Parts: sequence; structure tokens; C-alpha cells
Amino acid sequence: MCSLWRSRLLVVNALLGKRVKPSASFPAWLFPRDFTLSSEKKSSAAAAWAKDLCANAKTAKLINRECRVNLATAYRLLDHLSWGEGICNHLTVMAPAASGNGNVMLLIPYGLHWSEVTASCLIGLDENCRVVEGEGEAELSAICIHTEIHRARADADCVLHVHSPYSTAIGMLKDARLLMVHQNSLRFYRNVAYDVDYSLPDSVQEGGRLAACLADKQLLVMCNHGLLVAMPTIAQAFDHLYYYEKASQFQVSG
Repeated sequence: MCSLWRSRLLVVNALLGKRVKPSASFPAWLFPRDFTLSSEKKSSAAAAWAKDLCANAKTAKLINRECRVNLATAYRLLDHLSWGEGICNHLTVMAPAASGNGNVMLLIPYGLHWSEVTASCLIGLDENCRVVEGEGEAELSAICIHTEIHRARADADCVLHVHSPYSTAIGMLKDARLLMVHQNSLRFYRNVAYDVDYSLPDSVQEGGRLAACLADKQLLVMCNHGLLVAMPTIAQAFDHLYYYEKASQFQVSG
């Protein structure tokens, strides 16, 4: 990780406070604790959730904690940049389960604002999308989009989805491409996919469609929606988000 982002992560880590629980009541259908997968989906899930993220089970808890701190920090930083959308966007990372048994997908529990996220409040989902770590429930779109991206891209341990203003604005145009007209743009040459068929992310089929659109790229412009980045680490994904948004800002301003 570059020194700039390491410094920022350390600053925000120091600001992470007490755990805050969501207090509002939400419809039960938003919280599919018993979300079930077909046998085909379970098979593809095995690759991501059984991936060897920790060779030593004794260190699983420590790595899980480190992933939680880094992900909570990313939530806080992106909230500071106003790149979220209330409680509706999601950042996820695959991590060893604290128990040492397999892996979990860490994310924010539904109903919590990004400014309230702490390492301890994050929940972990197993390969069947059941909450096995933490308290709370996963929001439906997080399950539908993020689990399918992780299933399709075992190399992408981190998936960040935001509504950053400039990249989202370009994604609303008839020609939603990022132009290769600035040095920040060039790092994304042939590394951006575009989804022009917007649909509500309320099914695993839609998540699978988005994963197919992303294919082997690291960024997906979800036209008329937002931006998604899939990378091996949280730091790399955050770095991509930052420079894609800056490149988009220059393009819009120019």
C-alpha cells in the first residue's frame, strides 16, 4: 500500500469508536437469513469460500480482525468522501473465519450508516449466505451482487461498490466510456467493463449477469447506477476507486 493511503488508514483507524447497532425496524424480507442456493451455485461458491486464505488456523482470528479493521476503515474513508448512498452501498472482503473453519464474506449489517461502521460490527456470511459472524442481517442486494462477484472471481477478495459522483455522472451519458486523455485514465486502459442493461439487484441471476459483464476486468461501470471495483486487496481496490474518480472528475471538468 502506498504511504499516502497507509497514513490515511491509520488516521481513520484511530477514529473508529464504539460499536453502533442499527435501531430501526425493517421488513423481514430484506433479511434472507435462510437464503438458499442451488446445487450449481453451491459448487461455484466452494471455490471462493474454501480458498486458502489462512494456512495456519491459529492465525485465522488475527487475519480476520485485520480484514475487519481495514474494511471498516474503507467504509469510513469513503463516507468521508461522500461516495456512498445512505445505508445502501456495500463494501465486502473475503477473510478467514474467526473460528478457523473456512472463510466468510465480511460486510456491513443492514441499517448501519457508513459513518458508524467499526471493525466489530461487521457481519460474516458463509458459502450459503448465512450470517455466521456478528449481529444483524445482510441486505438483499449485497447478497445478490457481491456474493456472485466473489464466486465468479476468486482472485478478487475485495469488492467495493460506490456511487462516486463523477464516475456515476459519466455512466449516465450515452457514451459512458472513460476517455484515455489523462495519466490517471491510462492505468485503466482495457481494464474497465460497462453494463448498460440496468436492472434491480434483487436476485442472484442479476448478480451473475453483473459478474459476467465484469468478466476479467477490475472495474465495472454500472451505467445509470454507480461503480464497482474487484481487486485482491482492500488497499488496491480503494486505490483504483480513488484514481478512477479523479480521472472522471478531470474528464467532466475538461
